[in-house]
Amino acid sequence: MLASAAMLIPVSPALAQQQPAPTTAPATTTAVPTATQQPTTTSPTASTAPGTEVTDEFGDDEGAIVITGSKPRGSVVGDIPPENTLDARDVRATGATNINELLDAIAPQIGSVQGRGGERPILLLNGQRISSFRELRDIPTEAIERVEILPEEVALKYGYRADQKVVNIVLRQRFRSTNALLGVGGATDGGYVNGNADLTRLLIQRNGRTTINLHAEGNTMLTEAERNVILTATAPTGATTEQELAARSLVGTRRDVRGSATFNRNLSTNVSGTVNAELEHIDGRSLIGLNPSLLEPLARNNSSDTAHIGGVLNGQTKSQWHWTVTGNGDLSGSSTRSDQDNRFFPHERTHETTASADLTGTANGTLFKVPAGNVTTTVTLGGTTEHLTSSRTQQGTSSSNSLSRTTEQAAINLDLPISRRGREFSALGNLTLNGNAEVDHFSDFGTLTKFGAGLNFSPVERLNFITSWTREEGAPTINQLGDPVLTTPNSRIFDFVTGQTVLVTAITGGNPNLNSDRRTVLKLSGNWQPFENTDLRFRADYVHQKIERPISNLSVTAALEQAFPERFVRDPSGQLVSVDLRPVNFDESRRDQLRIGFDFTKPLKSRRPSQAVIDQMRAQFGFGGRGGQRGGTEGGGAQGGTQSGAQGGTTAGSTAQNAPPANGVQPEGGRGGGFGGGRGFGGRGGGGFFGGAGGNQNRGRINFSLTDTITFVDKVRVAPGGPVLDFVHGDPTGSGGGTPRHNVQAQLGWFNNGLGARIGANWRSGTTVNSLTGENLHFSSYGTFDLRLFANPGDIPEVVVKHPWLRGTQVRFEVTNIFNARPKVHDAAGNVPLNYQPDLIDPLGRTIMISFRKLFLPSPATFRRLFQQERARQQQSTAP
Repeated sequence: MLASAAMLIPVSPALAQQQPAPTTAPATTTAVPTATQQPTTTSPTASTAPGTEVTDEFGDDEGAIVITGSKPRGSVVGDIPPENTLDARDVRATGATNINELLDAIAPQIGSVQGRGGERPILLLNGQRISSFRELRDIPTEAIERVEILPEEVALKYGYRADQKVVNIVLRQRFRSTNALLGVGGATDGGYVNGNADLTRLLIQRNGRTTINLHAEGNTMLTEAERNVILTATAPTGATTEQELAARSLVGTRRDVRGSATFNRNLSTNVSGTVNAELEHIDGRSLIGLNPSLLEPLARNNSSDTAHIGGVLNGQTKSQWHWTVTGNGDLSGSSTRSDQDNRFFPHERTHETTASADLTGTANGTLFKVPAGNVTTTVTLGGTTEHLTSSRTQQGTSSSNSLSRTTEQAAINLDLPISRRGREFSALGNLTLNGNAEVDHFSDFGTLTKFGAGLNFSPVERLNFITSWTREEGAPTINQLGDPVLTTPNSRIFDFVTGQTVLVTAITGGNPNLNSDRRTVLKLSGNWQPFENTDLRFRADYVHQKIERPISNLSVTAALEQAFPERFVRDPSGQLVSVDLRPVNFDESRRDQLRIGFDFTKPLKSRRPSQAVIDQMRAQFGFGGRGGQRGGTEGGGAQGGTQSGAQGGTTAGSTAQNAPPANGVQPEGGRGGGFGGGRGFGGRGGGGFFGGAGGNQNRGRINFSLTDTITFVDKVRVAPGGPVLDFVHGDPTGSGGGTPRHNVQAQLGWFNNGLGARIGANWRSGTTVNSLTGENLHFSSYGTFDLRLFANPGDIPEVVVKHPWLRGTQVRFEVTNIFNARPKVHDAAGNVPLNYQPDLIDPLGRTIMISFRKLFLPSPATFRRLFQQERARQQQSTAP
């Protein structure tokens, strides 16, 4: 019985889609997955009638037979369950067209307060490491089977540090399409236009996948003359206000052209390899002020070129140890040319070249068994090398700098199960202890260490707690140390010492005198799904973080000027003339934050088209029909979905009626159906696209996600025995004011019958910044709302029958900052400081974007050919 059930599970031999060894109870067979067995890829409320198999529009099962104790294909290693799982329909309901947009759509769920700030979540593909984000960035969302969102501690099992959420993206086993996208938009206040274009070819098949992408985007310049900006300083003699405003850009021009390719292949039964390459060119131009002698704008031109190559080898040993080797090589060069108001030396030039390479190997497997399960470990060895060369030419004088760094890394992670439901010892529910250590040797900083420990506890089903403690030492980046010094004259800066907006010479770049820091993090988190059959999940993370010698840029405050007087230059009247904003080491910082939220998803019943439309689809595209009850015998290809399927799919021998669906997905073993087609060879009658007899019509989705990040403490001591800056109570973190107590993110989405809408909201509470002059600045609470409306005509049968070319299309309309809101800042008298004018803080305001996307899918004839090949392969593999 176990063997026959295993035959019904579609498993690709590609290692990229193989599963880690089960870490739970011995397997038994079942036809109904439960919450205690594994996370499923469908909503808990979507049910399947006995004897009924339901397929989605891509021909994939919604309720396939599984083996209790095993994990779904592409799951991560270890026993920490996902905080949330999005199936293919949840993903499509976001309206995202690629993985980059998908990450933006689920931002409230994947944010973290455990990192140093600004890091991207750790991404896995089919439960395995990738070389870089480039490997999956351009994959269309239609190719995604499910997305798992996991806590930071899962990263330890893959050789990463536990400082960001983990997102595991599982692709369909077969998919092919050519995707073309064109979008254009602009600001509703005028003066700004942007556009983008993408062309992507994706092929996923038994022996691997191929992705080729061409991308281009750009935008026009927006100047102060195109917004309501008020000047402070007196204009140069002979210059008008319009000339002065037109000589400063709020948004510079930018052009980006990129080409990339990814090739993944099975090198043997247990080894797969991936190679990714990319070339990119970016250039831009901005205006930095008026040349007083020529009454012409001073400009700054930027240009950068990057080349990247990366690779991954994934393998599995006979003893079920999984190993991965990743490597990357990057070469980038950037140059900046700035005009100066000096007739003898009219230009300042900087150039920077960075070359880097890394190689990392990880291995994960079982050391030995204990009554509660397997003791597993992850071992990581790696090395990186970086070389940065920079040069600067100013006023006829040239200078250069060269920095190199090599790093060797060794890390180990150990998971010890104490109690496990279904095992010999289960009195405590699920309880696992974790310990990890890492040693990094930097050629320029010596040896730095990291230690950590944690606990994963699930006292009852659907309730999970994680506690972790980490102490790590971190070196400044090579860019923080060696970026070329850049001087920008006439920069507007608010001087918190005098309470005035002034024009100064701002100095930015690297600081070679930075020291390493030491960070200690304590985290307590919980995840709870109160109801088994309702997709409602609550989550909470409390993080206490303390950093010794933190690295930060400077702002113009009295405390910082007192601690670093050499960075500030004032004239005899006390007016600020120049400020050096390059990063420095403070003495100590502390931050306590609580991130709480919930996620809710509910399936929606979709409208079923008439039988006449279904028949037209079948005649037009060579597929269709009504869903049926379980038909045929297990593996009885010629009879699958015929006699016992009430008006179900036809025989497997009928090419026209059993061709795979017109959506870019080739059928898997035992899979058929599509837009309502029967099961076909080797399987059971299918429900299909139109939700026929026994079919699932809950194809729509409504979802809501809400997250509030509450900051209790955010302080920094500038120097030993020196002043303490409290960013929550009166001190500025930079030019943007203090740290808000609350930062709220929300997403509300609806999708059904080919139409969708999504609203995103971001809100932060107000802050107050104290000034020595008594003119405290008040930063009001600020919120923005974004809207996305989209239509997939190919999901509307009546439309696609009349206009077949609309198959695979999407039309999307987006509005960012619907209400054109801008931050509001005022002093005690209600006046707006000139540097905090709304159009200077947010020059774009409300923007709109209209895009059209076409997924070019294989023709019905191609589908039939692929279907026949797959059927022949299945019959050959099952022959005696």
